[in-house]
Amino acid sequence: MPKLSHEALVHLVRAAPQAIVTLLRELLAVDLPAHVPARITAAELVDVHFAEYRADAVIVLGPAERPDEAIVVEAQGDADPRKRVRWPLYVAGLRARLGCPVTLVVLTLDESVAQWCAEPIDLGRGRGWIDPLVIGPRQIPVITDLEQARRLPELAVLSAAAHGSEPGAEHIALAALLAVRDLDSERELLYPDFILSHLGAVARAALELLMPPRGYEYQSDFARKYYGEGIAAGEIKGEARILLRQLRLKGFEVSLELQARVEGCKDLAQLDLWLERILPARSLADVFAEP
Repeated sequence: MPKLSHEALVHLVRAAPQAIVTLLRELLAVDLPAHVPARITAAELVDVHFAEYRADAVIVLGPAERPDEAIVVEAQGDADPRKRVRWPLYVAGLRARLGCPVTLVVLTLDESVAQWCAEPIDLGRGRGWIDPLVIGPRQIPVITDLEQARRLPELAVLSAAAHGSEPGAEHIALAALLAVRDLDSERELLYPDFILSHLGAVARAALELLMPPRGYEYQSDFARKYYGEGIAAGEIKGEARILLRQLRLKGFEVSLELQARVEGCKDLAQLDLWLERILPARSLADVFAEP
């Protein structure tokens, strides 16, 4: 879903510029001004307002009149040679407008695209270069801790999208889905579909049976299909299977006795309760404790 991915990535950056600054500081060791709030500013970078000369997002650090630093952020889904011509224009145009250091940052969820974006851009005959900083899947942390996800929900969404095909992706996606529940309506509606679109089929089915977002109407055919079927007969058996898989992915040892207990449970509310306890649980006792 390229259109959804690009729009959602741009929305993530504009909604939480501090998350991008955190990634640059902590993961890429970029020396940025400390204790300075990050904010989004106008993204038009030259005097004429053609669409091709408008960056996806511009983050500035420091006073509005004279910023200490500026960051051009581009969300990239594929290797587009035209961007390597335009990106230097973005950097030069923003530096002329603000008169401060400018960094080009490219955000992508594809590792091969990340490698392409990281190649230095020759401005001509080897006399000048632009070195993009790239935030790709390898730079985006795995976030399964619910409190961490709630502190930086956009980073949690990025984590789920970047690592959605990896083992244990359910835990990453679950933390992100819980973290976005209390955001404003626009983000609460956009982010779940973005997360689901980047998960493998098994992880998506498990999540949609486990915890459909409150009040959310899925946009994808896949999501509507599995959510609807999850309400039908056999939901208890499906949730028991998901519960056992979640326990194993969490690293817990599932004995034959415990497996029989879960598979023998016919109380859907009880299965739901056990499932909800898995993410913060440190032991099996935390999951199966009596009320």
